[in-house]
Formats: sequence, structure tokens, C-alpha cells
Amino acid sequence: MEEEAPLSLRVNSRRSRTMVLPMEIDPPMPSKEAVTVEKKEVKHFMKWVSWLIPTFVIANVFVFIITMYVNNCPKNSYSCIARFLGRFCFQSFHENPLLGPSTFTLEKMGALDVQKVVYRKQVWRLITCIWLHGGVFHLLANMFGIIIIGVRLEQDAHWVAICHFWIRG
Repeated sequence: MEEEAPLSLRVNSRRSRTMVLPMEIDPPMPSKEAVTVEKKEVKHFMKWVSWLIPTFVIANVFVFIITMYVNNCPKNSYSCIARFLGRFCFQSFHENPLLGPSTFTLEKMGALDVQKVVYRKQVWRLITCIWLHGGVFHLLANMFGIIIIGVRLEQDAHWVAICHFWIRG
């Protein structure tokens, strides 16, 4: 049999010169001995499982339940919403439109009051106010934001950074 000549391809360059490039149709395959396969162990990084942000969410809900328990609307107020909740029912809308405890209960639990922090030296209010919520709507909005932003942030940053930002308020 006759040996086939390499195929030539004609290409026009941008400079209007003609160039001819040789090309093989079926290049020969290398032998199995010539091919060496290098095996590398691939280490997959474990995906970070968010644990701090869900813990914060549970702690915030727990503190809200305690705040509503301390509030005790049926005993301390004449008009309450959702009386079927008993001790955990909410103040009236004209007292708290967010469906939550009274202002007095929030102050008793450690709400931020500048006069008390500055003049009475109740510095602990700077920390406790982070965990208090004015009502169910306030709690839901904050927890939604914390879950949406916080879980992603915890996966990208380290949990120590999250603690730092959380404490700073």
C-alpha cells in the first residue's frame, strides 16, 4: 500500500500572506509503556457546618420566652392579646404593637437605658440588650436576618469572628 502524504491546510493570515501548515489526519497513539499515569490523592475540604448561628437563634428565642414569662400580662395588665396563652400572652397593641412584653418588663430584663448605664453604672445592660426583643415581629425579623446572613458569614469567616461581631452589637 501506498503511504499517504500529510494533509496541507491553507490559511490566510491577517497580513494577507498565504501560509501552509502541515497536518496529520490520524496521529499514531503512544504505546502503553510510554504512558505513565500519575495518581494524586485529592483531599476534599469538609463543608463547614454552621453551628454558632443556630445556637444564637435558639438562645434568642429562649430569652424571648423567658421575657414573656416574666411579663405575665394577665396579672400585670388589664388588656392582653391572645389570653389563651395564659402567662405568655402579649400586651395590647397600644402598649406594644410588636406583640411582645411591656416596656417595664424589658427594662427589668436589662433593656438599654443610657441614664442607667451612665449614671447608675449598670454596664451589664450593654450586653443584655443584645438578647432582648420587643415582640414577636421584632424577633422574627432579626432571626430571619441572622439566619440568611449569619449562616453564610459563618461558613466564609470563622466562628470567632462571628462572636466578635455579635458581642459588639
